[in-house]
Amino acid sequence: MRPLALVVSLALTLSALGQQIAVDPKTVDRMMLATMKAWQIPGAAVAIVKNDRVVYVASYGVKDLDAKQPVSVDTLFQIGSTSKAFTTTALAMLADEGKLSFDDPVRKHVDYFHLADLCADSQVTIRDIVSHRTGLPRRDELWDYTPMTREQVIRSMGSIELSKPFRTAYQYQNIMFIAAGEAVAHASGLSWDDFVRTRIFRKLAMTRTTTADAEWSAADHASGYRWDWKKQSIAPQQPDDTTTIGAGGAVKSSARDMGNWLRFQLANGVFDGTQLVSAEMLGETKTPHTAIRLENSTRDTHPETNVMSYAMGWSVQDYRGELLVSHSGALNGFRAHVDLLPRRNSGFVLLSNLGRGMALVALRNTLADMLTGKPAREWNSYYLMLDRKADEKAEKEKQDRKAKRKTGTSPTRPLGDYAGVYENAAYGSAKVTLADGGLVLQWNQLTLPLTHFHYDVFSAELEEEDIDEEVKFALSPEGEIDALTLFGESFRRSFPRSSQ
Repeated sequence: MRPLALVVSLALTLSALGQQIAVDPKTVDRMMLATMKAWQIPGAAVAIVKNDRVVYVASYGVKDLDAKQPVSVDTLFQIGSTSKAFTTTALAMLADEGKLSFDDPVRKHVDYFHLADLCADSQVTIRDIVSHRTGLPRRDELWDYTPMTREQVIRSMGSIELSKPFRTAYQYQNIMFIAAGEAVAHASGLSWDDFVRTRIFRKLAMTRTTTADAEWSAADHASGYRWDWKKQSIAPQQPDDTTTIGAGGAVKSSARDMGNWLRFQLANGVFDGTQLVSAEMLGETKTPHTAIRLENSTRDTHPETNVMSYAMGWSVQDYRGELLVSHSGALNGFRAHVDLLPRRNSGFVLLSNLGRGMALVALRNTLADMLTGKPAREWNSYYLMLDRKADEKAEKEKQDRKAKRKTGTSPTRPLGDYAGVYENAAYGSAKVTLADGGLVLQWNQLTLPLTHFHYDVFSAELEEEDIDEEVKFALSPEGEIDALTLFGESFRRSFPRSSQ
């Protein structure tokens, strides 16, 4: 009887597995709408794939709170950093063709690429820059608030000091993906934008997907919103130009199109019977490369995960005993989540037009639990609590900083003495002027009024850009103002004191 019992047991197990990943549209709708209500999300969309089929695609809410136009499954959302997997897939395609290798030195394809650390500079490979292990800090200001081209931003990063030793730690770095996009361009003879358009979007019938802001503006697209936790309300988010971020986050797509992207990824590079990239090379993009330490807030965000790592354009982790390959995206008041459950041959994409990241993590866990038959958990309440704690912690840190302010102090020199031009090899020029009795700092597209904090330290705040920086001025041995610190970088004064 034992063999028969084993057969019956196996049949029951397989039957149960099939039931666990069944998709009930009403259940999905209920999950989506509950999350949108809990987090005040104006509009959202979802696509779910199972066994190489899009088994459910749906849209909810509105594209724009003023126009009240409904989101459709073809409405474009900005998918932010989930664009990175398109870049590493492009690299995998070129590796198949022998036009590059993940272990090529970056300078073989981007001859102006450099790192400030000479040892790292001599060894850095394409694999390094797309697995977040160069040791560079983020420095997103260089692409976000400047008119710099991709090449100019990459060149600027060559003057930024590493904040961690090379290949020793995970440090998320968008600009290295810009460099990876330029490697794609060199190896293929096409711009990164043209490569992903012709070799990926077109081949996967992603007919609405684009990287161009002009095409986005002309198409059916959602408007982005930001969250004001103090007012407990949302407000429109003005979009930034995504041309420069390119390979690191410029893709705009819809739920319907992203369903095809999921199919292709889960089918190991095959789409509608055609192998577009080898399973081996595509598999490299999902192979763990850099360990992500789960501590403090990271562990709170992933309470059902024991081990987490970054591959190349994907995060890889365990989730309640399941293999989960995923990536999130955040840009211009949009959030996206792409999640693959490879051993279940299923996955899903979530798109929303509100910049509250924890909302989609809550929804991701809820859908993953449904697709894997795990006991349901009230994830919205849990992540709303974490979201509130994070906001309260940030506010407390701000208040603690203010509490340490030395009252009764004055700037070392008359305010006019601080006016002048300050230079940094990576960031270029910052100009400080005296206007209406106060100092104003102008750097590229940012105009930052400076409020005296204490001694020679000033505060620069711009709420709509989420900027809250300390600007510290330094004296030369002769007692003259000769430097300032902004965004963690030192700017040296290059001109005599202004006559203002």
